[in-house]
Amino acid sequence: MPRNKAFQPAEALDRAMELFWRDGYAATGLDRLVRRTRASRYGLYATFGGKRDLFLATLERYSQTVMDPMLAPLEQARASVPEIRAFFDRVLEVIRQSGDARGCFICNAAFERGAVDAAAARRVRRHFDRVRRLLARALANARRHGSLSHDVSLPACADHLLGVAAGAFLLDSCGMRLGVIRRFVTTALKGLIT
Repeated sequence: MPRNKAFQPAEALDRAMELFWRDGYAATGLDRLVRRTRASRYGLYATFGGKRDLFLATLERYSQTVMDPMLAPLEQARASVPEIRAFFDRVLEVIRQSGDARGCFICNAAFERGAVDAAAARRVRRHFDRVRRLLARALANARRHGSLSHDVSLPACADHLLGVAAGAFLLDSCGMRLGVIRRFVTTALKGLIT
């Protein structure tokens, strides 16, 4: 007779994501995952596979629950300067709301797992490519509307803005105060987009 799963997979995934996001992959043992998700080892393995598979699933969950709302302004086909600003406002709001110096889960995964886990590196790259592509499109729209100088290279500017977003989260994970991070973002955007 098959065992019943005594937990909700979506809830377990959210709980595992929070644990991996806060403590990282290496520091998160299976026993802690079982306790945190309120699942049995059998339930976790049957639903998600092993620890690594669960970790990869939590990266996807983070992308859906945290990054999709953050990127929503840039997803609009006509996104331009206001949407770029709205994106950075959301970056700062996520940092402010968490208040626990955990940074960005995708960035954390890049640092911890990117060089040793090809599947994690692919997910990180896919995420960064998406952000960069959306920023580049918004910058192209800004140029068409006269808000971005023709002297500015669109690919270089998109790379710069991607680095600013990742840098803001890195500063957060290092425990920098929100005021410092806000000044960093404001200075990085100043003169670039009007």
